[in-house]
Amino acid sequence: MQLADNTIITEIKTSGRLPSPTGVALSILELTRDPNTSTEDMATVLMGDPSLTGQILKYANAATGGARGEVTNINDALVRLGMSMVRQLCLGFSVLSNSRGGPCSEFDYSRYWTRSLAMAVSSHALCSRIKSVSPDEGFTCGLLGKIGHLALASVYPDRYADILDHWEEGPLAELAQLESQDLSINHNQVSAALFTDWGLPETYRIAVDVQDQTEWDDPPTGRSAKDRGIQLGRVLNIASLAADICLETGPHRHPMVIEFMKIGEDLGYSEEKWTLLYDEILAEWERLGQLLNIVTSTVPSMENLVRRAREFRGELTDNKKKKDRNTSDSDATIESLAEPVESGCLEILVASDSPVDTRILEKKLDSKEFHLTTAVDGQEALEIALKASPDLILTDWMMPKLDGLELTRSLRQSTQTAGTYIIIMTAQDGSDQLVEAFDAGIDDYVTKPICYKILHARLKAATRLINLQNEAARHQEEVRRTVSEMGILNRKLQTMAMEDQLTGLPNRRCGLDHFDKEWSRTTRSGESVLCMILDIDHFKNVNDTYGHDAGDVVLQKTAAVMQNTMRDSDIVCRFGGEEFLVICPGADVEMAKVLGDRIRKAVEGNIIDSTEFKGNITISIGVAVRSEWHHSPADLIKNADEALYAAKEAGRNMVCIAGSG
Repeated sequence: MQLADNTIITEIKTSGRLPSPTGVALSILELTRDPNTSTEDMATVLMGDPSLTGQILKYANAATGGARGEVTNINDALVRLGMSMVRQLCLGFSVLSNSRGGPCSEFDYSRYWTRSLAMAVSSHALCSRIKSVSPDEGFTCGLLGKIGHLALASVYPDRYADILDHWEEGPLAELAQLESQDLSINHNQVSAALFTDWGLPETYRIAVDVQDQTEWDDPPTGRSAKDRGIQLGRVLNIASLAADICLETGPHRHPMVIEFMKIGEDLGYSEEKWTLLYDEILAEWERLGQLLNIVTSTVPSMENLVRRAREFRGELTDNKKKKDRNTSDSDATIESLAEPVESGCLEILVASDSPVDTRILEKKLDSKEFHLTTAVDGQEALEIALKASPDLILTDWMMPKLDGLELTRSLRQSTQTAGTYIIIMTAQDGSDQLVEAFDAGIDDYVTKPICYKILHARLKAATRLINLQNEAARHQEEVRRTVSEMGILNRKLQTMAMEDQLTGLPNRRCGLDHFDKEWSRTTRSGESVLCMILDIDHFKNVNDTYGHDAGDVVLQKTAAVMQNTMRDSDIVCRFGGEEFLVICPGADVEMAKVLGDRIRKAVEGNIIDSTEFKGNITISIGVAVRSEWHHSPADLIKNADEALYAAKEAGRNMVCIAGSG
């Protein structure tokens, strides 16, 4: 029961830092919810974002390998890939373009996307072999499956930096625990909530929620959303390991390689086929990395990795340490996007194809006031602006690849650069041309030949405006921080109000609220429902003999066994003291005895081994199944409580069903 999921999206959106799709991608998401949407409708909307269109075309050509000719327009891409896949790619690529950097000092944004691409490619390849789910679904879910990390780092940068510092690249389960302790929510819950908000399939939400599980039952065989979600979750789990092998170096990589090969063996693949699969993953990772401008590193073939791992395995000892996953070779290839500059300097990106004009600007503009970065055409300027986020862009009107107006329109479409101050340099001084330029989104202009005194004065005016914008942003940040803190506090209070702090189960209030909802639902549907009251036998003796700390341990261990024994549709809550309430929708009299005995035997067979208490305990269970003379949940609970009393009177450690004699 994820109590916080209902509020986290609202809180993240309020923060203004949501790793979100562009406007065009959001329009695509809305369009594809309409079954009557045509490929022409989608193509028309997509052409409003040239950068996104280019990435879709690159992916389409990479995916088909040119087997049926080059894909040169978005209509062909829609036909080749399918509307559903294009929709999901738009989502992933637009989030990528808007989230290449961020405010969290301890979060490695470049490494995050490098790993996400490795997961996407690995998931696609695994789904192609295992055939549990569609390879396209695997790619999208792999690319965005860890989006919760990015969201938490973006919305709570300072607190998440502290969490990452304490985590020290340990197990993901440990990170989730630290997140829950500090933020009352973990990255997988945030990923699932974002998937729901974006309208992605329920299969995806289930998959990201279970992807970090380390133990799996036999794979489900059904085709329900839940079964397919669990299957996809297992694929993501394997893909996560494959991605770690891509990024890891040195001795820390060896146990991962051994584990990966063991998975292939368990799945029934020969070593040769499984190593070839991984080599395909590496090749695709490198190719897509070049297409999407994502840094990848050079990784040896799996055959070499396996050989090295097996040689090293003989030298391993039992002295296990936390994995240091800070890669050295990939980090060495990632350069800073901007040189350090003096505090107070205005960061200016100059876009001009004239080396002479650029050199004059560099001489005329004081380096103590302005720091210049240069680009030789509009395309290069766009790429630098999206990476480095300059304070101001000074651009020529006429340039190769993208002219000044096309550059301006593209910048205004990205949330990252939508507010960047843009001055255009032009020989066009006609009113119609200038109106066109302002309509495109420029903030100011200077005419050629440039009067540098006027340019300097306009840069000063721009600086005042930019400083005011920065001050407003700082104020907004304070408001966001306050809202975030309040949201965390509210989630913690909500959890405390609805969760038993000792056992982690829903408390009495939450259980009764849930029962009221199930009662109303089953009244409408005619579905059966039963409830159980469970009581730990001789619990007072445990407290009196071993102390209340031992009693707490017994309650915690017993609650865990009950929760693990329940069906997915059941809910178990702590009802008070040593009593628990279980609600089982869809269960009738025939199932009542089976369910009750299953729980009773599980608790009796659970050996508690702690410093406070050693041994096992038993429980008594009273069961009541809804009938026509039960008018409310309270009636059913009362009936179950009477059956519990009968079970205790009859000798305890048994199940009694109300009305069964």
